[in-house]
Amino acid sequence: MSTKRILTTAMALLLIAAIPARATSVPTLTVIDTINPGSGSSSAMDFSESVSLGGYLYFSAEDATHGEELWRTNGTTTELVMDINTGTGGADGSNPDYFTVLGDFLYFRADDGTHGYELWRTNGTTTELVMDINTRTWGSNNSYPGGFTAYGAYLYFIATDATHGYELWRTDGTTTELVMDINTGNWGADSSNPDYFTALGDFRYFTAYDGTHGTELWRTNGTTTELVQDINSGADSSDPSYLTAYGAYLYFTATDATHGEELWRTNGTTTELVNDINSGADSSSPRNFTPLGDFLYFRANDGTHGTELWRTNGTTTTLVEDINTGTSGADSSYPSNFTPLGDFLYFYATDGTNRGLWRTDGTTTESVPFPGGTNQYISCDGYDTSIVAVGARLYTTMYSSDTGHEFAYLDEPTYVLPETSRDGSLWTATLVILAGLTAAASIGLRLRGARRA
Repeated sequence: MSTKRILTTAMALLLIAAIPARATSVPTLTVIDTINPGSGSSSAMDFSESVSLGGYLYFSAEDATHGEELWRTNGTTTELVMDINTGTGGADGSNPDYFTVLGDFLYFRADDGTHGYELWRTNGTTTELVMDINTRTWGSNNSYPGGFTAYGAYLYFIATDATHGYELWRTDGTTTELVMDINTGNWGADSSNPDYFTALGDFRYFTAYDGTHGTELWRTNGTTTELVQDINSGADSSDPSYLTAYGAYLYFTATDATHGEELWRTNGTTTELVNDINSGADSSSPRNFTPLGDFLYFRANDGTHGTELWRTNGTTTTLVEDINTGTSGADSSYPSNFTPLGDFLYFYATDGTNRGLWRTDGTTTESVPFPGGTNQYISCDGYDTSIVAVGARLYTTMYSSDTGHEFAYLDEPTYVLPETSRDGSLWTATLVILAGLTAAASIGLRLRGARRA
């Protein structure tokens, strides 16, 4: 074999060994019981949405000493970030929620016991009040910021100050300002209640009530704030909800004068019904829009199968799986908390017997097994019950009689590197062959050089 061919073969083997191997096993959950050890519950991840930043998962939880406060974990270290409300010997809670990342900071709302519910942020080292928006000294002094959504250099959100109702605000961490008083009724004190902030192209889309058109679809680029379309014309509301960007369109649910609550989309110029899934005036009530691969997944009820898992690419809209076939397929699995990880979409669902963690890649839909233990199940108690991906790790919440309500994680094995231990694995064998071929090539090069000399 020529020296060139030897080196080519060696490099090919190295590249083959480096290709991630596809694992076929379904992952299992590992429970973390360090915040409130034993059968007591910390309700970690369950008071609000949980968000990753800098390799950590941030969430609210309650231990035996502090009230509900801000915590974080990387799966190895789980720690209190800050006891924001130190009242009653530290036992009072600041109840942080609406976690959203902008730049190097995690923004959220919290109550420190002095300013009311206001805008806060942390980078894991520094945790600080961004602005006391509602400084009113009489009545409620809460601005109740919420609906946080990052767009460009700004975080957009809803809040109320001492003058306006609940309107559209934004901050870059330095400047916090009112974007527009959309509903100017009652001398500006009425609220437009903007919601579902979602980015598409150069605009941030949201829903709002201006006092004339009902609750309809709006958008802003920080300079121009405008009504996109009055879908249910006149004073009636179409109530657009669950706005989600997918490709060149924004998908959402809405109700017009003919259809029930169905699947719609807009690109800012054209706003159209995608599919009347439950035909006629009845509603399919699509929810939980989540992109994965070439499709947007969601749940809907077509009037035949119950509330089940669906997907669309904007052209074709189909049922993915009737998980709870129940009475002639009409029972519902109520899939929720959709979270992409690797090639799969993870979600909660019930097959009619148990409610647990499921996953699908669009072709195969399967349940994820629980770890061993007694009286153990996914905890759904009316709060958030998050599923959050941090790197290749998926965090969720669950309950057992031994640990109480805590959080747990699994490591997605869809793509894994070959073993690197010295046990005859593919990687080790390839390295041995590679070393031999490289040595042979080296000898060949020296011999060739000697002949030329």
